[in-house]
Amino acid sequence: MPVSTVPPEETATVHRAKTRPFAALHHSAFRWFFFGQLISVSGTWMQSVALQIVVYAMTGSKTALGAAALAQGIPSLILTPFAGVIVERMPRRQLLILTQSSMMLLAFLLAGLYIAGVLEVWHILAISLGIGIATALDAPSRLSFLVEMVGKDDLPSGIMLNSLMFNTARIVGPALGGLALDSLGAAWCFLLNALSFLAVLFGLFVMRVPPMPRRAVSLAIWKPLLEGLRFARQHAVIAPLLWLSALSSTFGLTFTVLLPPFADTVLGNVELGTSALLTVQGIGALCASIFVARSNARGYRGITLVRGAIIAPAALMCLSITNSLISASVAVFLAGFGFVCQFVLTNTLIQAVVPDSFRGRVLSLYTLTFFGLSPIGSLIMGVVADQIGTLPTILIFGGVCLLGAVLITQRAEQLRQLP
Repeated sequence: MPVSTVPPEETATVHRAKTRPFAALHHSAFRWFFFGQLISVSGTWMQSVALQIVVYAMTGSKTALGAAALAQGIPSLILTPFAGVIVERMPRRQLLILTQSSMMLLAFLLAGLYIAGVLEVWHILAISLGIGIATALDAPSRLSFLVEMVGKDDLPSGIMLNSLMFNTARIVGPALGGLALDSLGAAWCFLLNALSFLAVLFGLFVMRVPPMPRRAVSLAIWKPLLEGLRFARQHAVIAPLLWLSALSSTFGLTFTVLLPPFADTVLGNVELGTSALLTVQGIGALCASIFVARSNARGYRGITLVRGAIIAPAALMCLSITNSLISASVAVFLAGFGFVCQFVLTNTLIQAVVPDSFRGRVLSLYTLTFFGLSPIGSLIMGVVADQIGTLPTILIFGGVCLLGAVLITQRAEQLRQLP
């Protein structure tokens, strides 16, 4: 880890970050955002489950599953750092209306192609690329918009509730997606996802948010981008958090790309097995969100983050030796629990220490580790799985993730000490 050149007083705000867990719901703008996103993200998970199964059914290839994930992630890898500069210069609510509208139109296009019977793999890759472009701008906008809706005092509550919403949707979406796939077909998953965006768009239009002051900036892109990179690299807390996020995104979260072939070969049912495991992962993630809320209130977030970063890849290694739905569900539950503990607390701790002048750029780097690197790992995982098999690949990736997490957390001992 690089030696920090950031003064100690700049990281001291972490020690004062205790909050009431549900304080953000007192803000009407956040309530509109919370319930709109709950509906929309549930629809997104429905589409995600259906799309994975459709791609696997069309190709039978694990590499194709990884390629679809990569198509959605490449724009984040390339555009997200620049998106952070844009987010700091433009009204974030207007950016969110633009990105959410774009993703809604792409979902309608996907549904139309499938209903017409002309959907091909290249269509899926192109639509995934379009979703990735919108996501590259949407993700840092959403993270930065939280502080505008709830203010700095209630920001930890907003982050926790945002995670609670997202992980509740991870339960509802895959569960409904599995039922819809089994009874109605993939077209309804795509169509319902498109319609779900209307909820969040309605909330964005009707909410009232006080305008945030924005500093005057030049039109130059590279200088502020490099300033943001330099700030993050030299920060004692932010730097190791970003390294840990990058590791887990590349070698840990990528296991979901292999759930369809895992459900096929180990559980004997692609549709119901995939949706069941994704639902169990969502339950683990939801439990993690609740547990993290208690960590926020009691002030032992650092040790919780470190334990989550170690538990999750260890669970993946256990998943690679399971042979039943029950044992696989336990492993996936623990993986979902551990990764969400890590990523929610990473977001919370970064937002607690980053100044407003760097917020958009630093959060874009966090988004880059989350959305940009995971698809690359997914493609690599798919290629490796086609060569050596699904279970050995999960074992290897889980082992690399576990080893890296241990090394990073041992070298950055300050993470364990964060309250």
